[in-house]
Amino acid sequence: MEITACPNCGSKNIGIGTLGDGIISGLSSWKEVCKDCGYQGASLIFDSETEYKKFIDALSNAKKQTVERKEEIKEENAEESVELTEEKKEVLEFLDETEDTPESPKKKNYFLEFVLAVVLSIMFFITLLGSSYFGVNNVLFSDNDLFTIVLYVIGSFVGVLIFFFLLIVLVEMIYRNVRVEKNN
Repeated sequence: MEITACPNCGSKNIGIGTLGDGIISGLSSWKEVCKDCGYQGASLIFDSETEYKKFIDALSNAKKQTVERKEEIKEENAEESVELTEEKKEVLEFLDETEDTPESPKKKNYFLEFVLAVVLSIMFFITLLGSSYFGVNNVLFSDNDLFTIVLYVIGSFVGVLIFFFLLIVLVEMIYRNVRVEKNN
């Protein structure tokens, strides 16, 4: 029995990443995502439950040591009643960076992207009002059936809105992946 686990937090809740996780197939160098801590990368595979438990124990011990070391540095500083030395500041920063329990990933709020898509769609339709777009389908508008005209315009607007929204989200995710790869 193989156990797949996150190397960052030890969770078994790790699987193939989706577009919502920021994974774009073919553009991202990793495929697996931990649903608990947000880690993206290769997972660990254990052959037995005992191996997995040993890993979890080692992970919790490392976390305890990190927390204890941070407390020691803070206590030493409090006893000395002086400012932290550069060396202690660097140690604290390193311990913060290597802490084993990162914040849980925040769910993306797409409100700004939606508003931008609405604005772009409105601008698109204002531009089209000045062109001959609405005159292309003369048969549809010659009946003067208000319901058909409104349905046609609303349907077109919704289609363009969805197109712009998906385009904005795709460009944003590609930008984030390129930026992450450049930082690494």
